[in-house]
Amino acid sequence: MHWTGTLNPTAFEFGSLRVQWYGIFITLGMLMSLGISIRRMRKLGVKTEEMMVLFLIAIPMAIVFARIGSVVANYKEYFVTPYDWNAFVKTIAIWNGGLTILWGVPGGALGGLIWAKIYKKDFIACADIILPTALWAQGLGRWGNFMNQELYGQLVTNPSLQFFPYAVFIADEMAWFQATFFYELVADWMGFFLLTYLCRRVHLRGFGVLSYTAVYTFIRGVLESVRSETSSVDQQLGFNAVQVLCLVVAGLCLLAIVLLWVRARKKGKKVFYREGAPVGYPREPADEPATPEVE
Repeated sequence: MHWTGTLNPTAFEFGSLRVQWYGIFITLGMLMSLGISIRRMRKLGVKTEEMMVLFLIAIPMAIVFARIGSVVANYKEYFVTPYDWNAFVKTIAIWNGGLTILWGVPGGALGGLIWAKIYKKDFIACADIILPTALWAQGLGRWGNFMNQELYGQLVTNPSLQFFPYAVFIADEMAWFQATFFYELVADWMGFFLLTYLCRRVHLRGFGVLSYTAVYTFIRGVLESVRSETSSVDQQLGFNAVQVLCLVVAGLCLLAIVLLWVRARKKGKKVFYREGAPVGYPREPADEPATPEVE
């Protein structure tokens, strides 16, 4: 058996407590994203303590939403009859895997909106800086899927292609499958560096939010076409709902960026700064009422 099929999802144990690699990678991704965000948010005058509060509000909400999304997509697996205590524990058992990022991001954004209201911060300006860092965390979190031997692609029968990182050996299936988790990891990190470059040079309100959404949903939409798992919702609809939704959202976000860019240029604003964009988004002054002429 290839080494990719002998992975142990449990990192270590303390008595009856098992610490899973999935949780370790997810946590590391969140902490790294937090560290990057703390450094970048200093230019908006946001303190480290305030960022820690944001972390404590947004991350739990993101996890709850992400779990709800996974359960909804695979409701046949969780909502069984009779729905007893064991079924309930299985429903909330995030330590066994099963978090849907597409639901987690809106949950985290809602937490961020609550934080912005509490601390009286510009939510869009903060989100433009923080959201692109999520690509780094999401990429790192895919190593947790690797350890759990999940989120793999189509069967690979050609012996010349049965090697990592193109393919991964799944022990439960005793066969090779495309390592889509690794494809997404690479794509997420490439997207992170691309947006890091662009967001430092583009001065357009909402660009960080829209570009992150466009990049991630495009990546997810493309990779959904090669994944082997079929959710309960997809079985009911007869098509990959996530793929369709992702590609539609990515297209709409790109269209919104273009329209905002054109609108700003028509107003005579400079959008791209080769040496680095100015900090923040100053509010546009309201039109002053016309002064009546005195004859």
